[in-house]
Amino acid sequence: MVSSVNFYVQPEYVHRRGWTNWNGNAITGGQITMTKDTAELLNIFIGIFLVFAQAGLWDLIKFWCFILNRRLRKGTTSAPRDPLFRQQQTVLRSGGSPVSLAIAYGKMWKAWGWSEWEVISRTWPLIGAATLSFGIFLVGVPFITAWVLLDNQGVEVLIRSPNCGFWTAVFTDTESDNTAITILNNQSWEAVSYVDSCYNSDAPSTLCDKFLPQRRLPTFEWSATPCPFDVDVCLHTNDVPAFKMQTEMLDSHKDFGINAPHSDRIQIQRTTICSPLNVTRFTNITKGIVTGEEITGVYFGPVTGENYTFAVSNLEKLATSGYHLSAVSNYVANGTTYSSTFTPIKELTLTNADVSVIFLNNNGIPIRGIDGPITDPFFSATTPSPYDKRFYYPDSPITAIGCTDQYVFGNPVKNQWTDPLPAGTDWANYTKDWGLTPLQSATIATFTWALGQTGAIDRVIMGLETEALLAKKYPGVFAGFQNPISDSQWKKEVDYWFKNGLAKLQLQLISIATGPPDPKLPGLQNALPIISYGRDDLVDKICGWQKVYNVEFKNYHRTGFIVLVVIGSLLVLVPILAQWIYTAFGRPDENLSSWNSYEPLKLMGIVSEDASQHEWRNREHDEIPAAEEIELLMQGQDNGEPPALEGVRTVREEIVGRHGVAAPDPAPQAGQV
Repeated sequence: MVSSVNFYVQPEYVHRRGWTNWNGNAITGGQITMTKDTAELLNIFIGIFLVFAQAGLWDLIKFWCFILNRRLRKGTTSAPRDPLFRQQQTVLRSGGSPVSLAIAYGKMWKAWGWSEWEVISRTWPLIGAATLSFGIFLVGVPFITAWVLLDNQGVEVLIRSPNCGFWTAVFTDTESDNTAITILNNQSWEAVSYVDSCYNSDAPSTLCDKFLPQRRLPTFEWSATPCPFDVDVCLHTNDVPAFKMQTEMLDSHKDFGINAPHSDRIQIQRTTICSPLNVTRFTNITKGIVTGEEITGVYFGPVTGENYTFAVSNLEKLATSGYHLSAVSNYVANGTTYSSTFTPIKELTLTNADVSVIFLNNNGIPIRGIDGPITDPFFSATTPSPYDKRFYYPDSPITAIGCTDQYVFGNPVKNQWTDPLPAGTDWANYTKDWGLTPLQSATIATFTWALGQTGAIDRVIMGLETEALLAKKYPGVFAGFQNPISDSQWKKEVDYWFKNGLAKLQLQLISIATGPPDPKLPGLQNALPIISYGRDDLVDKICGWQKVYNVEFKNYHRTGFIVLVVIGSLLVLVPILAQWIYTAFGRPDENLSSWNSYEPLKLMGIVSEDASQHEWRNREHDEIPAAEEIELLMQGQDNGEPPALEGVRTVREEIVGRHGVAAPDPAPQAGQV
């Protein structure tokens, strides 16, 4: 491939930082692009991060439930601090995950009695909260994170290639000519492959659905259209009107992937009108240089070195079989011709459209009829075969179709539109008074170059030759005979060429963004530095805004990711600082003292000291108590049994009096609260 996107963008050309996809706005469209492997690793990290965030949130819930429960039982409601209250506080202070707390409360509910309404009312709310918290963080948050922040963001990426530019091959020598021809062939073959797969088929595929911004560009078609040429050259009958094909007003962002907010977008429309031409009137038969040879020439305007436009010998079918398709063109800009492969006669001369004439040499291939002879003007065959009445011979060795191509540019922001004009129009000068934004100007420059490279209908034929003939593919030619075709086959052919032109334009924009695979090939030149001389901002806007789909990458929602990290970090950090924050805002210290007194290690220290096991320090402070002498930690270990805790009931009363807390009473009888 010379200058070929090859339906693939190199990973190193993909922008992997934060950017704004203007499918939305600055907030909803913010994305962070990364490879799939990086995204999977980030998902693992987020999963672990959510575990810590959930734990932090649950610690906060427990802390505030502990304080709220204490306030409700403090006397404002005249509710005594009964054993169930102390069990609740102990579980809230020492309970771990939502599941473990829900289980502990469930056991309390069972122990106190299944049918006790007060027990139910005091245990079920937190059981429900614990279950809800577990469900949300186990199912809801991971699903929302994965779907909203990642899977729902699509796989659109920005192209940032160092080879971006307006590349072209200059015809200066044999090597350069080969490069230019190869570029044309590659563009045409890529386009026809894309059209066959994505325009003429609805089968889902990565190529069609996960590469270009639009699988196919939306178009309209009209069968009853006046011939765009002089009446003398048109095959003018009521049965064979011209055929008009036109795109919708195509949006530079939506349809072509040039990433821009609404205020920076441009619209473009292509219109192609084709009509069968009156070949008979402009045909002349002359004798060839070989005995019995006749040359049939069509004179629509001379080509280089010849007076005729296209000619075939009656002996050609003896040397080669099959169709022969050829095209000539005349490109105009600002009313004058600037590129032409023939000089059109006045009947075909237009100053406001590019003109292509496509010639078909049928080489006398018989065509099988459906319900009689074939009256299609491009494949006209009405002479029955003497050998098989189902087949018909062509009426003339040469038929022709003439096509015009015009374009309209528009500024949808201010509702400004150009007239239908040829591709080579000086669009920048035409729109200079529109007050375009820099990105709009860059977009018009990009389209202008792309249109010049893709060309009109003739470029499709030049690159593909007979492979551009749809009848040859389907229904196809078998053993030198054309399978049955309809009487409107010519419309299918020009529609096929039109779609190929659209596909070439779609792919050309990607080719501009990526640049050629090998910029050092003979004859290749980048015109962008010349066009943008002194305007580096123009280069940045041309080369930094093209989007494509790439399934090797994934996007994270930028705003959502930042919010997740910030909120998650707060949920992790705030519980650690909760006591300090609570104190800093002047909250009653007795709530914190009560919270700290229910700390499991402090309770264990108090109980064991009062049972004459150990002496502890820090017992009167909001700290974890520690033994006075390290040797004491080894007491009671010789026999492998824990020391008996005598006088537990006495200790319980002392704890109540000294710290405002109590160890739970022995298991109550059912119904006792």
